[in-house]
Amino acid sequence: MLASLRSRRLAFSWIGAVLVLGILVLLNVAAHFLHARWDFSAGRIYSISPGTRKILGALKDNLVIRVYYSPRLPQPYGLNETYLKSLLSEYKNASGGRVKVDFLNPDDNQTAKKEALTAGVSGVRLNVMGRDKFELRDAMMGMVLLYKGKTDVIPVLQNTADFEYDITRKIKKLSTEQRKTAAFVAGHGEKTPGEGPLQAIFGSMAETMEVRTADLSKPLPAGIDALWILGPNKQFPPAEIERLKAWAASGRSLGILLDRRWVDFRAFFSGKADTGLETLLESWGLDQREGFVVDAQAEKIQLEQQSGMFVMMNVLEYPYIPVATDFQKSHPATRGLDAVSLPFVHPISFKDKGAGLRYTSLLNSSAASWYVTEAKVSPYNPPANLDKAEKGPFSLAGVLEGDFYKAAPSTVAATERYREEVPPPNSVAKRPTGRVILVGTSRLIQPGLSIKPANVAFLLNLVEWSLQDESLLAVRSKGVTYRYLKPLSTPSKLAVKNAMIFGLPLVMVAAGAAVYRRQKKRRAALRSEYGP
Repeated sequence: MLASLRSRRLAFSWIGAVLVLGILVLLNVAAHFLHARWDFSAGRIYSISPGTRKILGALKDNLVIRVYYSPRLPQPYGLNETYLKSLLSEYKNASGGRVKVDFLNPDDNQTAKKEALTAGVSGVRLNVMGRDKFELRDAMMGMVLLYKGKTDVIPVLQNTADFEYDITRKIKKLSTEQRKTAAFVAGHGEKTPGEGPLQAIFGSMAETMEVRTADLSKPLPAGIDALWILGPNKQFPPAEIERLKAWAASGRSLGILLDRRWVDFRAFFSGKADTGLETLLESWGLDQREGFVVDAQAEKIQLEQQSGMFVMMNVLEYPYIPVATDFQKSHPATRGLDAVSLPFVHPISFKDKGAGLRYTSLLNSSAASWYVTEAKVSPYNPPANLDKAEKGPFSLAGVLEGDFYKAAPSTVAATERYREEVPPPNSVAKRPTGRVILVGTSRLIQPGLSIKPANVAFLLNLVEWSLQDESLLAVRSKGVTYRYLKPLSTPSKLAVKNAMIFGLPLVMVAAGAAVYRRQKKRRAALRSEYGP
């Protein structure tokens, strides 16, 4: 009897397994033909973003994507190819038939290889394991895009987190007929498009917009949609301040990354920097204080220290580089970002002067942050007397919106020269809404400091949002996920450590004992019912 019961259970278990397997096969077949997919991955990395769908939906002609990818590459490049094929299938389905994808093998097809090299696809050399030893293998992992007689190329596809942004950016570049213009002010020590170490950042901007420099000592040329000032260290003459006021009052966007203090990174010493922009911001109700924000949630830095004949590398917590994770999640410029590091950042506050301007904080420090005014910023001497310092969180970046003509009506029509450059509105009802974007530091893209991809994404998002072009914002933020580990207190660290050392083995022993007791009771019940 016991043997018969066991055979029936075995039969039912096999039948159930076959039924479950059959259902899964049918669901996969239906999903293949109906293209029904559910993406539960973090950041939805296996699905394209709404911004990509919008760009694909605006295509007016067929877009051909030719992928030159060598087969049978070592990992992770082989898996990258699988992911790329899955991603491009999403592009095809979202384009309504406009996107055509061709995967070509440059190893076996010499014509395809020649076409790829001519178009700008780069060959790469990879270490592969073959015949019990490492060998070098020449390979290609690039893409060429063709649209309306125009061609663009992605020389090497390596990082899967950047695949969608790189592809969508190229498509936008090819399909956009009239691009907007962002101008960056020069002449006061600012970071500008001509600065060598920042060529990659400005080059990325130039993919989707026109990038140029601007001279405030002259009338601004027509066609500029947004004006940016990145980290000046010299005074702005009064006439140039007036021109900036007129610009904001015209209803266009003005972005400012401002440092209130200079920092000597060798001596770890800081001093006051005065550019004249502080007075301009105060006239609109913005107060960017001179001191720094220090934060317990901060970056670590490496410092060399001479010890006799040896040079040692010390890794130290540096509270003067806060890692901000408190974003305004609903804002297009910050949606999807996780963490941005802001070296030597100043707090921002807003006081409404009755002009109807509205301030929105985009980025805040953590609750374990303080405002300090010390000139020394050495990592070996952390800020003292924090118990008496003003505690955060503080706004580190934000946007001010409203009628800047009403906020400072006399400045717009101060002289006929400014009146001709930026005509004042004819009536209150027709006055445009302007934007002033303020970030409490320019060092988030400082050459020589460690620049996180999220820092660059944050700046590019702000610039594109200032142009009122939001199609690429969510796509760029999708690949810059940064999981910051929150610090634990000493008792919490000890509790976790002891739980891992003693708790896990005890749990395994208890689980084994519970399974043994349950099996023993089941055998006893079967013996009592059917006999030995």
